[in-house]
Amino acid sequence: MCSVSWCINDHGYQIYFNRDEQKTRPVALPPKRLQFSGVNVLMPIDPVGQGSWISTNDAGLSLCLLNNYQGKMPATPLISRGLLLSRLAKHTCLNDVEQALRNIRLNKFAPFILLAFDLSLCEQQAPARAFHWDGDALRIDVMMSPVFSSAVALGPVTEYRNAAYQAMVAADTSHAARIAFHCHHHEKQGHKSICLHREDAQTVSFTHVSVTPTEQYMSYVAGSPCDQVTPSSLANNGLTLSKQMTMSEAS
Repeated sequence: MCSVSWCINDHGYQIYFNRDEQKTRPVALPPKRLQFSGVNVLMPIDPVGQGSWISTNDAGLSLCLLNNYQGKMPATPLISRGLLLSRLAKHTCLNDVEQALRNIRLNKFAPFILLAFDLSLCEQQAPARAFHWDGDALRIDVMMSPVFSSAVALGPVTEYRNAAYQAMVAADTSHAARIAFHCHHHEKQGHKSICLHREDAQTVSFTHVSVTPTEQYMSYVAGSPCDQVTPSSLANNGLTLSKQMTMSEAS
């Protein structure tokens, strides 16, 4: 269960990500600076699978991973989907991500949707590249903002959240409006809320990524966005990448 929205313009792109998880799942580790094959990366870490669900690197490539609950579960023993980001975050363009995915034995992973962004999208303000693994085959296409995943009533959930997005963001595309969307609640049905509140699951963190040709920034706030996301919490929990990052920072 997750909600992702984004905006792409001539100057760069921004991603907004609500991560939804079971209430029993251990708290994730906040983003840190990592290095994979000489590429500097920002990503939070899930202590259960040791992988992640969102990353950005100093080449301007960002990845967002959502569970595809409607896919077919492979019969083979599975490894964490989040480890895909540890393998793919080092790549510097969308075509390299695609080639790498084609070379991975995906039947080791439960179904997923992987959204990929790089700065090449900004020139034409193109949609995000989307990689759909349904348990049988990999499908590659493009997707427009926003995208949602849900294990419960995906159709009605998506319909409500899309309507909320149109009402809140289509007419006001400001950063503040986008943050407000990710804090939004359904008045009566918590499972439809963008800031999810269910008996068994909830939104456990919010991540904002901002990428331009000169800077890659990630801000991460743990907890329910409706309670925890404020201008000060976003500012106080941000990291910026630098190509001059030292090896001690990367370790």
